[in-house]
Amino acid sequence: MSSISHTAETIQHLNTNGKATVAIFGFLYVDTFKVLSKIYGLNCKLYGATPSDLDTLEADLADGLQLSSLFTEFPGNPLLGSVDLERLQKLSIDHHFLFVVDDTVATSVNVGIVSYCDVVCTSLTKMFSGSCNVMGGSVALNPQSRLSSTMKQLLKDGFCDTYFPLDAIVMEKNSADFEQRVITASENAERTVKILRNHPSIEQVYYPEGNPTQNIYEKYKRPGKGYGYLLSIRFKTPEAAIAFHDALDVAKGPSLGTNFTLCCAYTLFAHFSELDWAAKYGVVEHLVRISVGIESQEALDKLVKTALDAALHALGTREEFSYMAGKL
Repeated sequence: MSSISHTAETIQHLNTNGKATVAIFGFLYVDTFKVLSKIYGLNCKLYGATPSDLDTLEADLADGLQLSSLFTEFPGNPLLGSVDLERLQKLSIDHHFLFVVDDTVATSVNVGIVSYCDVVCTSLTKMFSGSCNVMGGSVALNPQSRLSSTMKQLLKDGFCDTYFPLDAIVMEKNSADFEQRVITASENAERTVKILRNHPSIEQVYYPEGNPTQNIYEKYKRPGKGYGYLLSIRFKTPEAAIAFHDALDVAKGPSLGTNFTLCCAYTLFAHFSELDWAAKYGVVEHLVRISVGIESQEALDKLVKTALDAALHALGTREEFSYMAGKL
């Protein structure tokens, strides 16, 4: 969250009257909203991430809504939908607000988005490091942005070097094979999604590929690259979700972008005290999120199959299912 935090500090200087609103476009990672609203006390207005929500935002701006900035993710976490960055960029130019995109889930390996916003925030703690033993963040500025020079100066003025030298050494070492790890994890995730989709216990798999917004993701996807390492699953029953989660023999925890596969009951971790509110945005109570790692495909296939068998048993069906993604 370091990159989000440093960007939030600049907003306070850009918005000298302190009255303008920060738009949160899409159901973003929980800590982004908390940092902006609780830590920095910014007045945040939450929008969904559908085309109709974009229409609503446009109408609000036309009616006089004053924004200091807009934050979104590409793709979103945990539902992995993609928003129209070009349309949001046009609104930011027309209505003079800072447009910030978090690309941590897609990574700069898979997508190129810096030309379509003012600021790209990335958590280096996640896949850039991958080893889950060091933290960091980065802020990239679009050199063509009308706010580029202003943002650069504000970031420079507010800079305080708190990065411990040994952490920098570990981060540099971990990131040496960043691109190849992203490629491997993305390929593993695509394969896992193919296994999951159409399984009798599963209601929906959330992933950029096969998502209703895939055509938007494709506009920014780098040639030959993938759709990222993160996916979420909505099961037909809570019992099936619990059985799958418990039977999936991988590390369990709320982070993402680790070299090893990581699974969590996302909504219960992130929104335990606001389950009904989260459900309004499609983030249901028993959503299971998986950050796919760089293990061998064969090993992952076996782990997923075992967990799906448990979910099928919990569903109370004796139906046989054929796993088509590969030999298991």
